[in-house]
Amino acid sequence: MSLNTARFGLVLAPGGLRLAQELVNTALDELQGTDDQLADPAAANNWLRDALTRWADATGKPVPDLWLSEADLPPLRRLREQLRQATRAQAEHVHPPATAPAELVPVDIRLQLEPDGHVGYRPVERGWEGVAALVSMELLLAHSNGTLPRLKSCAGTRCGVSFYDESRNQARVWHDSKVCGNAPNLRASRTRRKNQQ
Repeated sequence: MSLNTARFGLVLAPGGLRLAQELVNTALDELQGTDDQLADPAAANNWLRDALTRWADATGKPVPDLWLSEADLPPLRRLREQLRQATRAQAEHVHPPATAPAELVPVDIRLQLEPDGHVGYRPVERGWEGVAALVSMELLLAHSNGTLPRLKSCAGTRCGVSFYDESRNQARVWHDSKVCGNAPNLRASRTRRKNQQ
């Protein structure tokens, strides 16, 4: 199991979609007490090496030759937060923090027909754009196979852990209902009881 997602005891997203999940889980706020793995180039490249190796294992593709410089870190952190907000689960009684609209950044990916008839893909750029291209491609593939709606970020206002919702009705909103859902669910229950009186 991958390091970021494993520490929460969560299921990994299938195939290459786990790269997007792992990117979101590179930093979480004070509730989770984790360090930002994109804080400096050494930590970011350690994360990237591990994430790409696990991505390659999951997809059967070669590990791309990507490397992050200091200049790559701010845009990659912005991409992480855009992805977190885009996948934030919506609990009926919890309103997610307001955010500015995401600035879309074009990324390039090279498609090629493989000898076995499958279409291969790889990033054109080597820095954060290469990571963004792979993540974008995996999101597109997940959208086309119907798994993208199952990739969610916890609805907890101080959380945001990315999890893969395996529930039958895809209704999970908390990465862990005991950690993040307990207090909001109790407040909602009390409000409903009070309104019924």
